[in-house]
Amino acid sequence: NPEVQTPNLDKLVANGTSFTHACIMGGTVGAVCAPSRAMLMTGQTLFHVDRSIVSPKGVPAARQKPFVLMPEAFQKAGYTAFGTGKWHNTPIALSTPGSPKDSWPTQRGFDWYYGFMEGETNFFFPARLMLGNSLLPIDEYPKEFYTTDAWTDKAIEFVREHRTNAPDKPFFLYVANNAVHAPLQAKPADLAKYRGKYDAGWTKLREARWQRQLAMGLIPPGTRLADSDPTIPAWEDVSPEDREFFARHMEVYAAMLDSADQNIGKLTAALKASGDFDNTIFVFTSDNGGTFAGTPIGAFRNNRRYNGLPAQPIEEERKGLELLGGPQSEALYPAGWGQVCNTPFPSSKSYTGGGGRRVAFVMAWEKGIAARGELRQQFAHVTDVKPTLLDLAGLKTLEQINGVPAWQPHGKSFAAVLRDPNASSPRSEQYYECWANRAYYRDGWLARSLQKRGEAIDMDNWSLHDLNADFSESIDLRARHPDKLRELTDAF
Repeated sequence: NPEVQTPNLDKLVANGTSFTHACIMGGTVGAVCAPSRAMLMTGQTLFHVDRSIVSPKGVPAARQKPFVLMPEAFQKAGYTAFGTGKWHNTPIALSTPGSPKDSWPTQRGFDWYYGFMEGETNFFFPARLMLGNSLLPIDEYPKEFYTTDAWTDKAIEFVREHRTNAPDKPFFLYVANNAVHAPLQAKPADLAKYRGKYDAGWTKLREARWQRQLAMGLIPPGTRLADSDPTIPAWEDVSPEDREFFARHMEVYAAMLDSADQNIGKLTAALKASGDFDNTIFVFTSDNGGTFAGTPIGAFRNNRRYNGLPAQPIEEERKGLELLGGPQSEALYPAGWGQVCNTPFPSSKSYTGGGGRRVAFVMAWEKGIAARGELRQQFAHVTDVKPTLLDLAGLKTLEQINGVPAWQPHGKSFAAVLRDPNASSPRSEQYYECWANRAYYRDGWLARSLQKRGEAIDMDNWSLHDLNADFSESIDLRARHPDKLRELTDAF
């Protein structure tokens, strides 16, 4: 029994190809979302497009002219490009109505974009929404408004209008859900489905996910479950009076994912109705692993930390139980649930362990990829997505844009892997860095250095993992293979 109802995503998986070594999104180099999108959009590695943190200057990838963003490449090739949802590639100071707009979506390849500029927003009443180059003057939202629905509805509207006016012209569509990012907020009907679903707690449910992954063949036989993070208490050690409140957080998370799946179904139905479904390449993924930022007790109002306010004591947090997940809360789950989301890996978002780097990745194309429900073990990276899509579409990377020479992407097409399960991986090595957490992958080996927040950076605390034998990065081989560790750290 899966924890979350995702029938539409299940259909996509059954009709497509899933990567199990899919260091494909923000979990790969940035291990946080903004650098991951920069790498996705440009095909360039981390330090060519951004530092490894979200800085006040924002993400330069959306502004630097030498880099061709993915929608620009498709637009120049004759496609119409649409986007909805989260942008977060423009510095906040440049996202006001009077700002220069050279880093806004419609200046970087999208014909139309509907969404929000910031890193997160309220799901029921976003602070600011934009359409094209205009920030929309919205004083009040409809009672039924919810961003996940809004992004999909507008995406469908874009495609329908496009098909009416240009029935034969191809399109590129980017739907950037802010689900399941904080604040954790869900519609009441979706939330009702998951009442009591997580009462067993994070310890048992993490083990159950691991066993289900083994049974489904998603992870290799014999894969160990990485040790629990020492900062996360076992569920049996959690105070009984806190358990209902902690479980409610994950109920909200599940309801948000359920809603996202409903919208996948809505979008695929619309594309079938328009006749576009069979010849549309679908990509479904995430931009980083689950987070530990909620601390061991989670947060009813996670936005307090952005305003420099201290966390509330658990006694005060529990008072928000009945409001948790609604528009009056700004919740983020406790770290124990972030660890469940990263099963079977160690660490989390912003760290370079598997829990930060590795995420689900599914690609399906009814007309062009024969694989149905197949898994791939080959290594791939977020920078490879852009060249792969251009390859599948029969397009070449642009040599220039707006008269300025364009950098060729570091990414490599993995189209051959999609069509042949025995094809070689397009790349054999990759570096990772985020907030002094570091890692280097080469030919199945991983060197990894994870820091402890609040303590001095330890530049020498590397561990070594043979991913061919240790999928979950749970066995440290540095003492057994010091030369291999030195090879990888020198490469980093």
